[in-house]
Amino acid sequence: MKQATDTRGRSWVLGVALLATAGSGCATLAAGAAPGYADSMTAAETAMRGDDAAAAIQAYRRAADAAPGQTLPWLHIAEIHAGLGDWSQAVTAAREVLDRDPQVEEARDLYLRGSVQLVEDALQYLPEEDSSGIRDMAGALLARLIRDLGDEAIPADVRARLESGVQARPRRSGARPGTPRQAPRGPEKTTADPLEVLGGG
Repeated sequence: MKQATDTRGRSWVLGVALLATAGSGCATLAAGAAPGYADSMTAAETAMRGDDAAAAIQAYRRAADAAPGQTLPWLHIAEIHAGLGDWSQAVTAAREVLDRDPQVEEARDLYLRGSVQLVEDALQYLPEEDSSGIRDMAGALLARLIRDLGDEAIPADVRARLESGVQARPRRSGARPGTPRQAPRGPEKTTADPLEVLGGG
């Protein structure tokens, strides 16, 4: 059941990103994007039509290099990684968006959801008796989310879970965080300390 949900979620995210790319490329180019930006965005769209997430991410990165001030390539990279369940990379890409424009709502949502998911994954593998470590990690995340997104941006249920140390977290006996899900031609997932991913300090 979970695998089916992951597959539907991945397809939905890739579809949304594809539609956004198709609808926004001309407007972005008209705003004065550097040479090479449009070609890379087109290459990314083509890769996504072929369900090649890794190639799409590479093309979006080329677009980001060609026009460093643009948020759209990084937003699509974050969406793809989120759809593949690679929250470490999704959060990193969402931060790139927010560094350029803190008001991009889609990036704020990905950053929030991904940050919570990273910590929940990590907490599953802390010893049950390590209540101090659990509280410290959850508290540090809450403080960082408030710093980055603003106090009012943290939903009440997320705040409550973090303030309680995510005590109700599920525990899994399967793969540890960072284990790749089955996704054709997707980029390799990474493992990282959740709080390092969120920017440290």
